[in-house]
Amino acid sequence: MRTRLAVLVSLLVSFAVASSASAQSGPLITGLGGEAGFGAGVLDYNDDGSSAEIDLRPAFPNGLDYFGQRFSSFFVNNNGSVTFGQAVGSYTPEAFPLAGTRMIAPFWGDVDTRGGGRPSRNGVYWDIRPGRVIVTWHNVGYYGMHDDHQNTFQLVIESNALLDQDHIWRVELRYARCEWTTGDASGGSGGRGGTPAQAGFNAGDGQVARMLPGSRTDAVLSLCRQSNIGQPGVWIINIYNGMPQEIVPSTGGTQTYDFSGGGGAAPAVPHRRRRRTR
Repeated sequence: MRTRLAVLVSLLVSFAVASSASAQSGPLITGLGGEAGFGAGVLDYNDDGSSAEIDLRPAFPNGLDYFGQRFSSFFVNNNGSVTFGQAVGSYTPEAFPLAGTRMIAPFWGDVDTRGGGRPSRNGVYWDIRPGRVIVTWHNVGYYGMHDDHQNTFQLVIESNALLDQDHIWRVELRYARCEWTTGDASGGSGGRGGTPAQAGFNAGDGQVARMLPGSRTDAVLSLCRQSNIGQPGVWIINIYNGMPQEIVPSTGGTQTYDFSGGGGAAPAVPHRRRRRTR
């Protein structure tokens, strides 16, 4: 019987086979069709909006096990995240762990695409095909309607090539352009200051979460230059039986971390949206 580590190593090999047909532009996966090469699914220009509920079963027939609950759909949120169970329009990132929202956030900040300009900028796209979902925020601006600084980042969710291990999947967070951290309504000015963006995973129980380095600080821009696999701008997290498994850079193996914030994190207060004039 294979050990968990052997299973995960085998999984990484099958992931590589499954991804080999896609082109890459820097850290981004491209060649997916649509107006910008990032897929046919696209959000209208908006501020704080979300997609309709997106069916994941064409990619993952049995859904995805995420922190103890299986999901067959998710929502793409303009503000740099995908969520399971409900859309989220919150524009100021609250520190994980949060109650009530199961989220994967490549870059949860106040994205504002109303400046237009697709396909060269302000596009939020998705592509769904067997074994893989890719969501891309391409050269997006920040609130309110600023395009002087832009960010480009991508979320990749993959299963193994044979689609026969639905308890194991992988998340890639890919960063190609990191120029702003904060929208004006989050205390920022010129795209910086205030409450900066956050990246990571949230279980939705108010106790379990994982934030990437630099989250909610100006150093979140370093996600474009840093990595947990030695490839600048690329972060890979395996999800095994619903729980993240982080790759250990020194060995290339995987390690399960305590994602409970040391076990002493207090339940978060559900967020309340502040009014602002649009």
